[in-house]
Parts: sequence; C-alpha cells; structure tokens
Amino acid sequence: MASQEKPTILLLHGAWHLPLHYRSLIDPLRNSGYTVLAPYQVTTGYDDSIDDKTHIDATNQIREYLRPLLDQGRKIVVVAHSAGGIVATGAAVGLTLEDRAARGLQGGIISIVYIAALVEPQHGRPDEPIPFPPGWTDFKKRPVPEDLARMLFYDDIEESRQKQALQMVVWQSEKSSDTDRLTTASDVRAHKTYVVCKKDKIVPPEKQYQRAAAAGATIVELNCAHSPFLLDKETEVLLDVITKATQV
Repeated sequence: MASQEKPTILLLHGAWHLPLHYRSLIDPLRNSGYTVLAPYQVTTGYDDSIDDKTHIDATNQIREYLRPLLDQGRKIVVVAHSAGGIVATGAAVGLTLEDRAARGLQGGIISIVYIAALVEPQHGRPDEPIPFPPGWTDFKKRPVPEDLARMLFYDDIEESRQKQALQMVVWQSEKSSDTDRLTTASDVRAHKTYVVCKKDKIVPPEKQYQRAAAAGATIVELNCAHSPFLLDKETEVLLDVITKATQV
C-alpha cells in the first residue's frame, strides 16, 4: 500500500439495521477520498440464512472479510454502532497493526470508533442484559415492533428521516444476542474512541461510560439518543471523530 493512501474505513452496523441506515456517514467519507466498506452481517437480513447465527458467526465473517484487505497492506479504521461493537471487538483481536507487525505482516486495524456500542467490559463478568421493554423479546427473526423501534432507536429523529429508517429495519437472528465467548475491548491493541449518546434509551448512558473506561477509550459525548448518524449536527461530530481516528 502506498504510504500516502488513506486508511480504509470498515463500518459495522447494529442489530436490526442495514448499511443503508448509515449513508450520512458513508457518502461524505467516500467524497473525502476514503474507501468505505459496509458489509451486511450474517446475523441480519430478510431470509432464513440468518437462522441460528450468533455473534461468533458474524465475527468470523468479518475476520475473513478483513484478511485479504490486510494482506494488501491496508490500514483499517473500524466504526461500530450498537451491537456492531461486539463484532468489531472480536474481529480486531490479533488483526491490529501492532499484532500483525509482531508477526512480520503488513496492514492492520489502527483504530476502532464505538458509537453507543455494546462492548464487554471485563473478563469473567458478562455484562448485564439490556432491560428491554415488555414485548421486545416476544418474537423470533422479525423486525422490532415499530413502536419500540421508534422509541428506542429513533426517539429524537425528525419524522421524515424516522419513517425512512423504520422502513429499513430488518430481521435479526434470535441467537445473535448470546453472550458466549465475548471478547473484551481491553484485549484490542489499537486506539479506541467511544461516542457516548447521553439520551440513549436502549444502551444506558452509564453503561456506555463504564464500557468506554474499561476499554481505555477516548470518550466523546453527544447529547442525543441511539442514532446520532440521523441527526445533522451529531453527524458532523461523528465524521470529525472518524476522520481523526484515521490519523492516529
């Protein structure tokens, strides 16, 4: 990879979401000259292929996705929203720039940006389950009920954008929330930034601060709910955070 080439940005979507939900980040970054990759994870979609898929399947998928890119010498910045944080953390272990250099390999993950993300805080103590409202788990492999999605994901989003986002919410594998074999962010030898969403109704802000501290991450605060990439001012902050993460 030429020394002047910009790092590649890998965006990992949250549960029930698609890469299309994040176009407000993807398009400006591409327009700024970054290669942006946003693969669909195997736990999310609209067909039976997601049945019984776990976060481990998604993690292995992303690791295999990354390897040929890293072998080309690419430096990668991972941006992970919500449940994408679990996959990002698991996928990064052993694939950071430091890890690969120690094995005489080129390329590697240089930074992770977590956005209101699920991150295992420490070894041996699985994080407490999110206290979902009644009815949240009374389904298998289908979209979150619209009223819950509106409240938990898009509470502070203006109506037209909210409607567009709700139309794209998809199925999520029931087993993707299993907590078996979670990797802690402290195991990742790369720069980390955690964007705390202070009005989040799905990932409690106090938990976000705890996760960020346990990960040794730089904290950036946003005074919004769970989906800052659907708010103009907050999107500008996210773009700045991601751009800075490419320069570490």
